[in-house]
Amino acid sequence: MSAPAPEPRELTNAAGLRFRFLSHGALQRIDVGALLVGLFLGNEVEGGPANLWLRRHGDAGVDAVPLLGPGSPMVPVPDAAAYRSHGLWHGLQLQLTLCLAPDALTWRWDLRVDNGSEAPVTLDLIYLQDVGLCDPGAARTNEYYVSHYVDLSPMQHPDAGWVVAARQNQAIAGRYPWLLAGSMHRTTAYATDALQWQGLGVRAGLPPMGLTQGLPSRRLQHEQAVVALQEQPWTLAQGEGAWRGFFGHLQLDHPQASAAADLAWVDQARAGLQARPVATCAAPLGARRGRSWFATTDFLPTSDLDPDELVRCFPAPWRHEELDNGRLLSFTHGPQAHVALRAKELLVMRPHGHILRTGDGLVPDETALTSTVWMGGVFHSLLTQGHVSINRFLSTVRGWLGQFRSHGQRIFVRFDGDWVQLGLPSAFEMQPQACRWIYKHPQGLIEVRSCARSTPHEMGLGLHVLAGRAVDVLVSHHVDLGSNDDGES
Repeated sequence: MSAPAPEPRELTNAAGLRFRFLSHGALQRIDVGALLVGLFLGNEVEGGPANLWLRRHGDAGVDAVPLLGPGSPMVPVPDAAAYRSHGLWHGLQLQLTLCLAPDALTWRWDLRVDNGSEAPVTLDLIYLQDVGLCDPGAARTNEYYVSHYVDLSPMQHPDAGWVVAARQNQAIAGRYPWLLAGSMHRTTAYATDALQWQGLGVRAGLPPMGLTQGLPSRRLQHEQAVVALQEQPWTLAQGEGAWRGFFGHLQLDHPQASAAADLAWVDQARAGLQARPVATCAAPLGARRGRSWFATTDFLPTSDLDPDELVRCFPAPWRHEELDNGRLLSFTHGPQAHVALRAKELLVMRPHGHILRTGDGLVPDETALTSTVWMGGVFHSLLTQGHVSINRFLSTVRGWLGQFRSHGQRIFVRFDGDWVQLGLPSAFEMQPQACRWIYKHPQGLIEVRSCARSTPHEMGLGLHVLAGRAVDVLVSHHVDLGSNDDGES
């Protein structure tokens, strides 16, 4: 699965604002000099969290599509002055354009939608931008620490509706970067943390909660800061078209906390970006590149183990059983094994994980290996020898909500020609030197084991089919031989 990554496309202006796009149209990063606007870096195999989502409302519920990245129907088109892409989705002709102000730290996303379907459609648009406002080293060291210092202030503007201001309260080179985002039309809802957007159900393969339920319009100062804005819905008759979009405005130093007086920047930003791009049908740059399995495959659907299966997999007696209204969540068995069940992983914010270490010495050993494993289908990650900040082989997992599916070591299995990724198991067992995942799925039962051995120092991985037919298996590794997790799978 290793392939040379094409050079990202860059869009810059005279003020030093730079947007970098990956080959499939995902946003890799936004920066101004040494200041990183976002919190996470996008990558070639699955993109990143920053995106625009178009939602179509109907009797059956909400259907949604991202407009950036490998899951998007859009194809970039040539344009020297802007980033532009065209696409077709459910009979809707789409044109997305990113324009930068010539000499200011201001930008605008414009979406043109033309209804080529045979019936009226009701739509809305969600803008999602993760927020770091820090130097890249700080974000790559600890995204959660950075987020703790981002103040997020929702405010209502008489014309634009909800806008959100984000201020980095920890000085960056003596300055306090500040971001303001809002709608070029009108926003009716917002969110300020990825937890409100993703929800915990994504661990089980469900779509982001913000897509299906809309944004909650509640300020949350947590660990994965975002500016998320939801446009007021609009209806297009057959053959009708309309523009919608959002703006962003950045200040490198905003000494005071966000306040109502900052709403004046909304008017200034919108006034400086009023001119719409011309709707065109320019030829795309070419066919979309092949999308990776991380962007196209589903997680293997799993279910709870019944009482007999639990006893067979984890022999009694059990101790320290944890119950929630009579439902078993976790327990201890054997001399030193703790088991967390699927139901508990979907209840707790902190995902279950474990650190494996080779060797049995009580003092540091430069030849020892360490690896972090996670219940949600991460069988090894942050694999290092000696000190964990050097001699790294596998990347670490970014974001405990599951924003990325490629980091570390992952496993795909194939049933009847279709590949799926192993994600949330039915049960997860932790011991000092080993972990075990049990996947109960419609075709049988799969067991995965990771272990740390000491003679010689090595990390092991094994997969066994406990019930059902044999499966094809593919193991991926996000290799990181440096320190910024920009490796290849």
